[in-house]
Amino acid sequence: MNLEVFRKLPLGGTDRRAIVQALAQDGPRVARELLAAQRTLLRPRGARIAKDTAVVILGGSNGITRALAVQLLFGEHAAVFGVHYDSEKMQIGGHHVAAFVEAATAEGLTARVWNADATKPETVEEVVSALKGQYRAVHLVNGIAAGATKRYAEHGPTNVKDIDVAFDPILQVPDFGRPENIRRVGLVEVEVATDTDIERTNRFMGTSSLLWAEPLAAAGLLARGESIVSFCDYDFEPDDPVYAMGPLAGAKKLQRQTMQEIQDRFGVRTVRLCYPAVGTTALGAIPGGLLMYGLSAQILKERGQYQDVLELGAATAPIFAPEFQSSVFRLDEAYQAVLPEFHRRKDALSPENLRPSFTQLYR
Repeated sequence: MNLEVFRKLPLGGTDRRAIVQALAQDGPRVARELLAAQRTLLRPRGARIAKDTAVVILGGSNGITRALAVQLLFGEHAAVFGVHYDSEKMQIGGHHVAAFVEAATAEGLTARVWNADATKPETVEEVVSALKGQYRAVHLVNGIAAGATKRYAEHGPTNVKDIDVAFDPILQVPDFGRPENIRRVGLVEVEVATDTDIERTNRFMGTSSLLWAEPLAAAGLLARGESIVSFCDYDFEPDDPVYAMGPLAGAKKLQRQTMQEIQDRFGVRTVRLCYPAVGTTALGAIPGGLLMYGLSAQILKERGQYQDVLELGAATAPIFAPEFQSSVFRLDEAYQAVLPEFHRRKDALSPENLRPSFTQLYR
């Protein structure tokens, strides 16, 4: 099958000026309306977080960690502190944060969020100072997604199969809601990572949990045998030509090692949060990512096993219950089970059968 090579553009090629204009005009309203709609679906999920304990979420302005923050605030009434790193003009994250902080404050709940680089020591110091003296213990969830979607030099560049999908210009997620939004199938180029790419990916997604655990422990906020330090993981296939052969995999492996070090040094519980491919802004940047999400979601919906971002975030809450003791929390079992069928359909996907292959994703 001869497929065209196309360029994978940020946010599906949405014009930057259109993004700025749309966010300025409708960002606050859309964020508030989405939050209001999602709150009607929430119910307590058994986190049972003590009143003298707070949850710190790194990267909680969008995606699954935003959904987790919403569940913890409005479903569990927990105190949530967060750090995200978004452009106020170009990204929806700031509006999501403003919406849930505003709603939490109106209900007398505790939500405080910083828009800052979570790997800067001064950011860590400021947040830890705000927590110290107010809380006895802290849980940490690391959901930072800021890595190079490239390959290591020893693997060289390559082309991978992917689909071109329009993005919602305000929510900034792939929009599979209409057939015409699924524009083409083809090949996209995967570049080779530079040393700077690798260092940056490791800093954000490989060692950042330790950067927070050390000062939290020094402040007496990591309670032995009680506090949880967790990170959002993805069990990539070992032969994945992008994820498994570049800095993303290297950073995940490094993060897993970091979890073990944190557990050994500070006596806390550490948890890998294993999620499926989801239709988020971050996934849309990975070559092959939109195809991975779209086809796997199609199969999961056919089998009645699909969970959206809100459901995945809410389903994470039980890790904070005192009886939870596992070091791995899997919300990807159904996803892993559909991968053989995913590959069969991926290989058969062509311009002729493109849109009919995603019918379960249309609204």
